[in-house]
Amino acid sequence: MNKVIKKTASYLIIATLIFTAFAGLQFVSTTEAQAASYPTGYPNTYKNTGNYANDIIGVAKTQVGYRENSVGTKYGYWYTPSFVGMPWCAMFVSWCANQAKVPQSTIKKYASCSTQVAWFKSIGRWHNSKYYGGNYTPKKGDVVFYRDGGSSAVSTHTGILVGLNGNYLDVIEGNATNESVTHYTTNAARSLGNKYVIGYGEPKYGQAVTEEKEPTSYENWQVNVDALLLREKSSTSSDKLESIGFGEMLEVTKFTLAGGYLWGYTNYKNKAGWCALNYCDYINGSVNGKYYQLPPKITSSKITVCVKDTKKISVTNSLGATYSSSDKSIATVSKKGKVTGVKAGEVTIKCKTQTGSVSCKVTVIKPHINKTSAISCIGDTVTLKVVGATKTVKWSSSNKKVATVNSAGKVKGISKGTVTITAKMDSLKYTSKIKVYKYPKTYENFTTAKSVSLKNAYQGKKNLLTIPKNKAIKVTEVKYSDTLTWGKTKYSSKTGWVSLNDCKYENGSFMGKAMKVKPYLALTSKKMYLSNTFALEVKSASASPSYASLDKKIATIDKKGVVTGTKKGTTYVTATVGKTVLKCKVEVDNPVISDTTVVLLKDKTKTLKVTGGSGTITWKSSNTAVAVVNEQGVVTAKKFGEATVTAVRNGITLKCTVKVYDPKLSTSKLTLKAGESKEITVKQSTGATPKWSTSAKSIVKVSNGKVTAIKAGTATITCVVDGVKLTCEVVVK
Repeated sequence: MNKVIKKTASYLIIATLIFTAFAGLQFVSTTEAQAASYPTGYPNTYKNTGNYANDIIGVAKTQVGYRENSVGTKYGYWYTPSFVGMPWCAMFVSWCANQAKVPQSTIKKYASCSTQVAWFKSIGRWHNSKYYGGNYTPKKGDVVFYRDGGSSAVSTHTGILVGLNGNYLDVIEGNATNESVTHYTTNAARSLGNKYVIGYGEPKYGQAVTEEKEPTSYENWQVNVDALLLREKSSTSSDKLESIGFGEMLEVTKFTLAGGYLWGYTNYKNKAGWCALNYCDYINGSVNGKYYQLPPKITSSKITVCVKDTKKISVTNSLGATYSSSDKSIATVSKKGKVTGVKAGEVTIKCKTQTGSVSCKVTVIKPHINKTSAISCIGDTVTLKVVGATKTVKWSSSNKKVATVNSAGKVKGISKGTVTITAKMDSLKYTSKIKVYKYPKTYENFTTAKSVSLKNAYQGKKNLLTIPKNKAIKVTEVKYSDTLTWGKTKYSSKTGWVSLNDCKYENGSFMGKAMKVKPYLALTSKKMYLSNTFALEVKSASASPSYASLDKKIATIDKKGVVTGTKKGTTYVTATVGKTVLKCKVEVDNPVISDTTVVLLKDKTKTLKVTGGSGTITWKSSNTAVAVVNEQGVVTAKKFGEATVTAVRNGITLKCTVKVYDPKLSTSKLTLKAGESKEITVKQSTGATPKWSTSAKSIVKVSNGKVTAIKAGTATITCVVDGVKLTCEVVVK
């Protein structure tokens, strides 16, 4: 069953919500940011009729073929951004229902299959399948629920029923084969009596409601970065009109391509301008029946294909793609971008879409043997293969006493001598001459993979000379450092040491034992923030590593070596190559705020920033009468006092104490008699030492705020504190 129904574990989705971070979304501010990396293609082009059963199926059909990537799906992001990378079969059904305008009283928005089963039961719209004792015949528009082993009471997968095809369920499901939207018509596991079909939710569609036609004069796009700039013109150097926040919906009425961006013309806060739709997700709508997407991108601009062999050209943002070949006598291309080599040569394959075109240079080669000659030692092996083989290859040796070859092309040296290995593919024949030597006892043969430095000593700093790429060297001694394997060799009359990590092992041994290069980690320790990622890179690995985390609560690592911080703490992640286990220390920290204490004068501002983590930041002030903070973390002082500003990201609360000062004098006017003194004090200051002065020393003098009248007249006492100038008028009678 695991091969036919995707094991989604949707019933765990609620339990894992509080641990789920925004996966793969990158947020920046004030400048054009990186585009979201989950797929946004396959727009809903279906026009609703008001017949809910027909409409939900019509919407679902437009999505067949959509596939998730390592970040997640548009259905998860639509449900809630933090679910972008979660199992998505249930959210796919919810998305289709939403697009079809089906009320939630008919199909409740859901992300957990088992919870939705319970909901259908609670409203009396649930039917057990035939296998579990039911006699209900499912019909078009029903929601199908499956299990994937275990109890029949727990559903782990769901889909939309198109109808019945005899005894088979005709059904469209998300997160099915190859993590894609798939349409099944005659699948054995999707039949009326199959034990994996639990039952059906029967939506009460009721009287159809006539829907308005979708708008044809604009498209809806949703901003997927913290701050998208609205500009006066379609250029990154154009004047900025406004900053558009994350999640805002835009109505785009015009489009243009400029500077590698798809620009959309929109109106936001009564300001009309252009914004880069590379940082938005297409939702729905069209302009005069045409759907606009980002310019196409090709994964590789150069590929090599053998005669009679095929390779697929991958193009993203390929709405309305058509492919063409500059020379069909060299290579042809199918409607889906599959290139087939015809004869040796070079050709350009072009892909044209609604929003641009991309091309790929294809080199077509004839099948050939990978090595026409090689050397081996007794007991050693050399692997030969026919590059571009389209049929079974038969291998043979001219002298099995010297060397043998198996059906996979692996040649093994038996005794000293020379032998010819032949590969036959139908009428074609390829040969390779192999020289077999006895085991060298005191050296190994390497070939430089790039230009390498010959050092004066093991781990030495002095360069004796540079050995060019693809040069053969003999190593007579091997030593290991923390990260590198070093070999002693002689080249151009100079003897020294080279890094064998920059060389390719050919053959040889030390006393019959091969001394291969040790694998090592590019990083042995890493500090990171919660929910951020980095790739654990293994150098000089002779095989694909397997990865593990010693504490998955602190950090996880996937099969590609990508580490994700999940909780504050310290742990180790490991990469195992053969019997070698390599460790990397990982220290995960919570997001941090740029300032924990801020001192401001009234009406002044300070921008706080949060480093680390991912997703949106929620800002709040404990006393908005003293200080307020906006969505960008800009704090504005209002009046004298103290407030606490908090920022919440990934469930972590960060605090900053804001102290607001508004210096004032105890009085702004004094009346004194000659010889009389009074003291002026400063209130609501930071405590800084004031600087006092008088405009007329012959009338009044001032010292540390003490004002003494000298003779009749008028003078002004000035106090400068915290950068603020304060005055008091003094009249002497």
